Amino acid sequence: MSEFIDKFQDLVGFVDHTAKSIMGRLDHFTFKMLVDGLKSTDYEAVKSNIEQLEREKRPLSIPPLYFVSQEHPRESVRARAEKALATIGDRKEIEKVTRGKSTEEAVKALIEKYGHYKS
Repeated sequence: MSEFIDKFQDLVGFVDHTAKSIMGRLDHFTFKMLVDGLKSTDYEAVKSNIEQLEREKRPLSIPPLYFVSQEHPRESVRARAEKALATIGDRKEIEKVTRGKSTEEAVKALIEKYGHYKS
């Protein structure tokens, strides 16, 4: 019986590891979809994506949200992204990293600090 239990535990460990690997890939894919959705001009769609990123509170969200807060054509989207940034990250730290930089330079600096969602 103990041999069965040992083998069963091995099987459970393998299945658990495989499931985590699959979920990790799905999670990464879903995250990329959320970030890609920030490109939309539909306020409700972008707002929904921003809110989801805000709930997840991943620092990886900071660079794309910063870009949206600076460059999106709709003021309401920029304001919503700004609010999300304050929830996800330390606003003073973000300002310190981006101060005096163009949007492109600032995003690159934020990627260096917080990572890139495509990695």
